[in-house]
Amino acid sequence: MKILHYIAMSLVLLGTCDLTAQEVMQKASRSDERSFGKGISGVSVYGEKASITVRGAAVSDVKVLLRPVSRNRTGELAIADLKYIHYSAEKEGDILVIRNSFRGKLEQITSNLSMEIEIIMPSSLPVSITNLYGPVEAGNLASITANVSFGSLRLKDISSAARITARYSDMELTSVRGRADIKAEKSDILTTALGATTVINCSYGTANLEMSGSGPLIVKGYRTTVNISVDEPGRFQYSLKAPQGRIIMSDGKQYRNQPVEVTPQSPAGLIDVTTSYCDITIAKK
Repeated sequence: MKILHYIAMSLVLLGTCDLTAQEVMQKASRSDERSFGKGISGVSVYGEKASITVRGAAVSDVKVLLRPVSRNRTGELAIADLKYIHYSAEKEGDILVIRNSFRGKLEQITSNLSMEIEIIMPSSLPVSITNLYGPVEAGNLASITANVSFGSLRLKDISSAARITARYSDMELTSVRGRADIKAEKSDILTTALGATTVINCSYGTANLEMSGSGPLIVKGYRTTVNISVDEPGRFQYSLKAPQGRIIMSDGKQYRNQPVEVTPQSPAGLIDVTTSYCDITIAKK
């Protein structure tokens, strides 16, 4: 019964309803801005149906903007239902923890409820984000851990480490360096200027990976199409396996039902990819 109640609550919060073209949704929101000074060694965010934005900057404090949002065809109801959105931002030891949730009986909530969380923080501090039903966008950070389900993820300019777990959540990664560990289920992956040592475990999706460094790049996929582009394909060492699929090399050669092992005299890096029931393509940028 608990899981049925959770599913029903999720449907209400998602605001799935049929509206005619003439119906206009009224929006109600409020803003709560907070600032946290010294003594913070990291930031953790736990969001539910939240839009989360994190930006690293040359600042000493962590600034947090919390904005609960309620949408309803009736403005008065939109305002009244704001009380069902709960949130907090407080230090737990030396970690700043930010949370939001929705509390209320199912029949009481008549609005489409959501949360907006914006954070400006020192670039050097690590951040951990968990979000269910909503987009996450972060950039100009040293390191990040992201766990996103039924949403989306956009990362840009991560200099040291990115640890990502995604379910039903497409991701775009730009200029990620250092090390990247990615687990993706039913989620497409798009990278641009990927300069990190990267390990990807993925299933049921597409991985379009543009590399800017030497890797190594290791992909372990299941029913995932893998497309890789590099500046100089002929300089890499390859270990490629695609059972029930094709391997398409940058020179146009294709292989089916056989692995491809290539080791140039002076390899610039390693690309090691295994997938099944889908193709692997190596191309020049």
